[in-house]
Amino acid sequence: MKRIIVDLLRRLKADLFEQHQSSGVSDQVGLTSSNEDHYVAPLESPQTLVPADDVPRKRNIVVKGVSSTAPETRYFEIPDGDKSRRIAYTISGDMDAENILLCLPGLLETKKTFLVIHAYFLKFQNCKIISIDLSGRGESDNLDDIDVYKMSSYLSDISQLIRGIILTSDKVQPKLTILGTSMGGVLAMYLTQIFGKKIYEIILNDIALTVNWTSLYSLYKSMKNELGFREVRQLAEDLKVDERAISDVQLPGHFDLSYRADVWGMNFHEALESYKGKVGLIYGGQSKICTQQRVEEAKSIISKLSTFEVAGSGHPAPFNLLVCGYIQSEMGV
Repeated sequence: MKRIIVDLLRRLKADLFEQHQSSGVSDQVGLTSSNEDHYVAPLESPQTLVPADDVPRKRNIVVKGVSSTAPETRYFEIPDGDKSRRIAYTISGDMDAENILLCLPGLLETKKTFLVIHAYFLKFQNCKIISIDLSGRGESDNLDDIDVYKMSSYLSDISQLIRGIILTSDKVQPKLTILGTSMGGVLAMYLTQIFGKKIYEIILNDIALTVNWTSLYSLYKSMKNELGFREVRQLAEDLKVDERAISDVQLPGHFDLSYRADVWGMNFHEALESYKGKVGLIYGGQSKICTQQRVEEAKSIISKLSTFEVAGSGHPAPFNLLVCGYIQSEMGV
């Protein structure tokens, strides 16, 4: 499976895919299913992603007869006082597509983690993929020294970007799906409060409606261990993240959105209370964040929740071909 993905990305890098791939990848992905809304996939080897500066330079490429725009980086201007700052995003596919997938990265991730998804969907018609760098990450601008990185700031930036590049017309309603990894999934939940029925579906990657305090402690402990082995400056350089962002995400004030706390942990149930659209959940079979207990809880609260387990995976779940196939199925592409 790893060889197939690497081959797919190499073809993308060459700006031309063959009409029929010799590797035998088909549009249908084989999954095991215990019921209509639950799928289980084996854990595949991690993919080798195309470096950000190695994406194809040619604007249009042809995949199985479908003309698509290769992944390219663009910038959206966010007003910030008497000046502005840029939010970077990668966009690919059919620029006039009805089906749009917006990808939100995790705590210290960048849009680069979604390059496999960009490559996968190039062969489909009427589909556009957008992945973003949150402020202080990747190619997006850092916040000013007087500002603090926090969830409400990310939510505001994403909302402005959605209005500015996706929901640009009252007459044409795109079929918007939002995919969020970990913290990005939490932001996707809160975006439903802002955009409601304008969001067709949210797909959560290894984050459910409750995060246990013990899981959060383990997550931040692993982060501190990572910091202990490397200087913050070096870690920031490796992750392409602002040094202050690494510090700010560890502060209690970083999560400044409303939530309900109990003895178990942080609960985000209220974020989805009025949302009537579809919800999908991808989770790792060995995840310490989105445990089986939290998956079952989500099923009991969200009617017709669609779930996809990546057996053997931790947090977050990887984007292999089977996971991409599940996302494709959820979008109805």
